[in-house]
Amino acid sequence: MKRFTIQKLTVFGGGHTDSTIEFSNGFNLIIGPSNTGKSYIMDAIDYAFGFTPKPGKPSKIVDNNHGYTHVTLKLKTPNGYVTLTREFGTSKIKVTSTDYKIEDGIYSVNNNAKKNINSILLELIGISDEHRILANESGKTQALTFRTILHLFFMKQNDIDRENSALLHPIPMAKTPSIAALFYLLTSQDANELNQVIDPRFTKAKREAVMMYIRQKRDGLSDKRKQLEAKISEKYNDEIDEVIDNLLKEIDILQNELNEAHEKSNTIISKLYNQNEKLIECKTLLQSFDSLNTQYASDIRRLEFILDGSITSESIKTSGNCPICNSAVKVNYDENIIHSSSIELEKLSKHIQKLSEVTKTTEKRKNQIEIIISNLEQEKSSLDKYISSNLKTKLNDFQSELNKYMDVVKWKQELKTIDDNLLILSSDLHEKEIEDDSKPEKYNIINIFEQQLISEYEKKLISTFESVKFGGASSVRINLTSFDIEIDNKSKPSCMGGGYCAILNTLTTFAMQTYIFDKDGYAPGFFAIDSALTQLSEAEYIKNKDSIKHNFMEYMVSQSNSRQIIMIEQKDEISEFERDCNTKVIEFTRTPNIGRYGFLNDVVNAEHK
Repeated sequence: MKRFTIQKLTVFGGGHTDSTIEFSNGFNLIIGPSNTGKSYIMDAIDYAFGFTPKPGKPSKIVDNNHGYTHVTLKLKTPNGYVTLTREFGTSKIKVTSTDYKIEDGIYSVNNNAKKNINSILLELIGISDEHRILANESGKTQALTFRTILHLFFMKQNDIDRENSALLHPIPMAKTPSIAALFYLLTSQDANELNQVIDPRFTKAKREAVMMYIRQKRDGLSDKRKQLEAKISEKYNDEIDEVIDNLLKEIDILQNELNEAHEKSNTIISKLYNQNEKLIECKTLLQSFDSLNTQYASDIRRLEFILDGSITSESIKTSGNCPICNSAVKVNYDENIIHSSSIELEKLSKHIQKLSEVTKTTEKRKNQIEIIISNLEQEKSSLDKYISSNLKTKLNDFQSELNKYMDVVKWKQELKTIDDNLLILSSDLHEKEIEDDSKPEKYNIINIFEQQLISEYEKKLISTFESVKFGGASSVRINLTSFDIEIDNKSKPSCMGGGYCAILNTLTTFAMQTYIFDKDGYAPGFFAIDSALTQLSEAEYIKNKDSIKHNFMEYMVSQSNSRQIIMIEQKDEISEFERDCNTKVIEFTRTPNIGRYGFLNDVVNAEHK
């Protein structure tokens, strides 16, 4: 199947220096502090793909382009390169191609235009002809567009942490076309195959197949429940719950104390930074005073030389003759030189005295600051020692003790999950048993997904979540009502908290793209995400190698041999990870004269103008 990747992004024009980023075919990590243009990169790519801002709503690209006028996006295809160039504020995109299947020309972002960019982008993933998909449950259809499916592979900052399904288009009213478009990517079946009344006999057969699947699933869970009960009975006693509760309380107390200590340490660091700035200021002043004092001393020696010379010359009354005409030469002495030099010498003496007083005051202030810095450093050293040798040691000890009982805790949690699942399966089975399949069913978009498709995708989900060591990975499933994931039978926002939504959405869509690849379906060869880790906060005691962030980064790098990955993130959110030859890191500093300030070369923040 045809796949295309993103090779280069350039924003240019308006007399500015071209701002360019070149991407590798593997893992691309773009990091830096806020307000350096990281998210602008995603907006620029999206604009080149045909995004059109809504009237009345501010747009970074159109309304805040900093004087730049054009964006160019270079794409790599199996047959060459395709370049998209668009002027800000226009609806036309210039296409230049070395791919024999793509025709050069001017294309519109309007899907109804004869030559529109949608047809080019669909052609790049192997969809040559126009296809229609279901638009709603009443049976109306709409054209399949690239923008209907882009959210599955291109997750902007405003969309990545949403609480509704990442498999659906961010527009709330787009559930039916989103699912229909996804079904087409997986199966190549459009509305022509789906726009028909379902035979009641087919509905009955499908219901019986689902009932058989539910019974098999229920029987399997019942067997697993018996095995867990046997394990728990071997190790469990009445005291374990109390011991675990006490350990968790101690860990919570220590964690709070550790957080307070870290906060205090950060406060000390801030004070040290401020005092060091003051110390540098004092040292700079003292250096200036020393240079000035040296200059004054030189001026005094010069004046003293003038005075000594004038006084000595006045006491020596000499006369002579001109060597040419032999006439007498009269020597005149200027008393004003002595007077003016004396006045200047007196002024310099006063300046030196004032300079000496200011120098002493500044030197005293410098010594006081050095004492403050020394005290702060001692305080921080003691606090760091207390954190590392006391708090963290105790926390690790309690954690090690808790780990001894974690098998029982884990088994009990699994047992509870199994019980919950058994209740749900029994309820689902009851509903299927009393379901009336005599009436024809029309245009139910969920029903187009056969159980095999859902089961295969759920296996891919579980594998993806297990790769990042995500808790409850084995229980991940798709809720067909919300068309979103559930973990331990809990909805996405409630199972882990809102801070996890972004990474859950990323893993959900990433697993779907992998599944599309496995099915040899239609999808681009890139996966781009913005701020997947920003809102994720993990407990302090979790070691780096055990953290979700670390395992997520390692997994993304390991998957970059199967597709191009573009990840935009705050630098502080990135843990250490192993890089390979396919890894490219682009860092913005927001610091003048150090590295690359931001994406747009001629744009700096107000404080640095």
